Amino acid sequence: MIKNTIRGLMIWLGIFFSLSIYAIDDMSIDAIPVTVKSLQQLVFHPLKKAPAQVVTLQNSLLSAEISAIVKKIYVQIGDKVLKDQLLLSLECDDYELNKQQILSEKKVLQAQRQFADYQYERSKKLIKSKSVSQESHRKQATEVTKLTAQIQLLDAKIQQSEKNISRCQIKAPFSGVIAERLIHIGEHVASHSPLVRLIDINDLEVEVQVPVVLIDDLDYTALNFVYRNKSYPLKIRAVIPSIETRARHQKVRLSFVHKKALPDAYGMVEITLRAMYIPANYLVTRNSQTGIFLLNEKPASRGRDKSLTARFYPIDNALTGRAAIIDLPLYSRVIISGRNALSDGQAVYLQKVQSKASTQVKEPLQ
Repeated sequence: MIKNTIRGLMIWLGIFFSLSIYAIDDMSIDAIPVTVKSLQQLVFHPLKKAPAQVVTLQNSLLSAEISAIVKKIYVQIGDKVLKDQLLLSLECDDYELNKQQILSEKKVLQAQRQFADYQYERSKKLIKSKSVSQESHRKQATEVTKLTAQIQLLDAKIQQSEKNISRCQIKAPFSGVIAERLIHIGEHVASHSPLVRLIDINDLEVEVQVPVVLIDDLDYTALNFVYRNKSYPLKIRAVIPSIETRARHQKVRLSFVHKKALPDAYGMVEITLRAMYIPANYLVTRNSQTGIFLLNEKPASRGRDKSLTARFYPIDNALTGRAAIIDLPLYSRVIISGRNALSDGQAVYLQKVQSKASTQVKEPLQ
């Protein structure tokens, strides 16, 4: 009887284990094989691009302030010059002769005033004894005043003459490079005639037109001016508060951080946005919502191993076919292969595959 009892228990245990194995196999059949990658491997920072130009803050066309003949030119196109360096000189003989003439006239007037002063002082003594009339005394005083005013007028003319003489020497108002030379030796130049163009190669900025939609959210991790396959780091100096009506752009002025490009250089400004985007090919749609599937791991409990499921994570404002901004921890595990057959809470198991590094996506400014 004991043997029959033991035999019956063995049969029931065999049936129980068979059913358990069948259930496990059935669960394995329901689980979907998937591969995962960390979010850090998938996200990218969009790289926006826009045409830009290097502009110099000092671009001066130096002109003649007097009418004269070009006497000597000390610079050539492309020469680097320092502030107050002599660039060219004009014929100044006429202005120097004019100064000498004025000085001679002043000496004559000074001699006349000296005699008038003597007569005025003598008249003051004689009027006390009533040896001269009051009218004669006033006439002497008027003569002194008139001669003094004439001398002051000549002093002003002398100052003007000296200023004209100084204008015969054309000097650099700032350090820079000679970009143009518009005159030659022996030419007669009139007042306000252009002589040379001087540009500052140190005080430079980059001007770029940025769409208005990006101005309010111009949050970036990197900003570079690309010219002849070289990158020059930039920083924003000012956003011009004026919108171009037709193109809906705003001008932005950018300063070079370290090394500078050449004046008037045309290139591209690359703006690497700070926001993290996930490529469109990893997005799926469930119940009219677009998002991604994350691997959800439940810890092991008593008598059971840990289980893996797929969790659908909807992304706000995400659109099918377009990369979307995502704000999740970079260690989050995103389901890659097998995602199209998943539903929220679906049991999954992992397949090992060789991962590939994601590439940065470049987009034009829109």
